[in-house]
Amino acid sequence: MALAGTGISYAQLPSLSVSRMLNEYTPAGETMVILGSNFDVHKFTSTNGKVLFGDTEGKIIRGTKDSLYVIVPASARPGVTVKVISGAKIEKTVPYLYQDNRNIIFDFESGSTSPFSTKSATPGPISGKYVRVKQEIESWAVIDFVQGNVALPAEAVKDPDAYVLKFEVNTLKPFNANMIKLMIDGDYHQVNTFFWKTHQTFDTNGKWVTHSVDLNKIVNTPLKESLSKHKIKFSFHGNGLLDADMAFDNFRIVPKED
Repeated sequence: MALAGTGISYAQLPSLSVSRMLNEYTPAGETMVILGSNFDVHKFTSTNGKVLFGDTEGKIIRGTKDSLYVIVPASARPGVTVKVISGAKIEKTVPYLYQDNRNIIFDFESGSTSPFSTKSATPGPISGKYVRVKQEIESWAVIDFVQGNVALPAEAVKDPDAYVLKFEVNTLKPFNANMIKLMIDGDYHQVNTFFWKTHQTFDTNGKWVTHSVDLNKIVNTPLKESLSKHKIKFSFHGNGLLDADMAFDNFRIVPKED
């Protein structure tokens, strides 16, 4: 089959690939960005190609070389698979699920897991309450912005190599100093603690994006399988004054995908 108006067969085109959803929790009715490659040469447009959220089709806005823009349909259900289908019926499944609600450990809808939980209109929620830390953080000050005792998936406790910690983050000001420590039965130092350092500025430019950390980068000492709950703590604690304005939501531990 030839690509319309070119005389070039689809077999001659660079392969279509998808890598991830920029924001897995994009609300229904808003524009999701799917990242990958060669959306443009495969002619994804408002009239060509499909994106399915389960069985429901989203409206494609446009495709560039590395991004596909699609409006999430109103009826899209949390936890469905997202598929990209070209005009030539080349089908690719987007890694991970839309609004994956498996193994949520913190969603801030109830309880006292964070003193920073809010429904503020800035930057605005993606799924109910979220955490926003907006303050100057002195060098080596300890700001525990999320903590609680949580039941973790048994398989993740047993085999952290096969799991990933995912969450949505929004920086209204760049994360360019200090450090965030993600701890699971950790101690702020070396044991079961991941140091999210700012070797390079991390900045989402006021947009919600999905961020992930391989669980085995946090868990470097085996977790006790006998525990029914594990102590989770996420803290600012590092070198350098940070003028922080960062928001977080939907911390979850899900099986790793290739």
